[in-house]
Amino acid sequence: MIKLHEVPPEPIEPTSLPHYDGPNTPKGESNSNRWKKIFGIPYPVSRRSCERFLWNCQKISVLPMALYFPLHAANTLITPAISPDSAPDDVLMMVREILPSITTKLLVAGITLHISAGVLFRIVKNWNSISRKKSNHFKISEKQDLSQDAIGLTGGVSGYLFGLYKTFRIPPQVISGYILVPVLIYHFLIMKWVPNSISTEVDFASIKQLLSSKNIWWKWLGGFVPLVILIESSVYHIGSGFCRYLGVKRMTARKKWSTTINLLALVGLVSLVRLMRADSTKLGPNQFQGIFKKIETLLHIR
Repeated sequence: MIKLHEVPPEPIEPTSLPHYDGPNTPKGESNSNRWKKIFGIPYPVSRRSCERFLWNCQKISVLPMALYFPLHAANTLITPAISPDSAPDDVLMMVREILPSITTKLLVAGITLHISAGVLFRIVKNWNSISRKKSNHFKISEKQDLSQDAIGLTGGVSGYLFGLYKTFRIPPQVISGYILVPVLIYHFLIMKWVPNSISTEVDFASIKQLLSSKNIWWKWLGGFVPLVILIESSVYHIGSGFCRYLGVKRMTARKKWSTTINLLALVGLVSLVRLMRADSTKLGPNQFQGIFKKIETLLHIR
């Protein structure tokens, strides 16, 4: 016969107990204990799944721009560099005939979704990185992170030329996106929204008039400077974004992408200078006079 002996009590950790959803368990209690919490409020979706969802939203939202950008880039960045006279308007008319009338609305909807998903993605990702740093603050990485999140396309000029990759706290692609948002809104404002409200249409003749205007404010702050920022930020953001979405990871391939992006941006600047120097004396009244007057009215500027 086995005798029973009294043993000293030992506390048991709750995490070591097996999880059991018994029939007497209150509905939702077991699941809520496993849910993540944000500001103390439980939610049934993991942070990783939030990142995946927002990342997929960003990928889907670029579809309108992915289809539109090659046509628009050929028309605005390449054609004027070759012939700034009549060729850009001829190509513009051809592009407008090809594209559906709802193109602008599709672009605005896609860009709005892309920006919204991007901002939320950065918030969720930063939240996750803070949590990971708290749990893995003793972990030391022996290998430099060469992802686009860490070094951009090539790690700056030093990475492109010498292989000395610079790490960025905020990815260059994200920074270019932040820069692109205000100039893109301004671009839509003076090229589409305001002209439509006064029943006019902007073409390359209008751009030539703007860039050769005797009004210094219109010429530089209203035309040249915003267009330079738009070209540089959009070409880099879209080009590096395509590189990332296509899963290009090898550094040699990313350097080729960087070279193509820089060349396209350079051609765009050449086109801008050629449009600025083109003859605009025979183009009739300046359409941007009405456009800027409308903007001044909207802003209540006297």
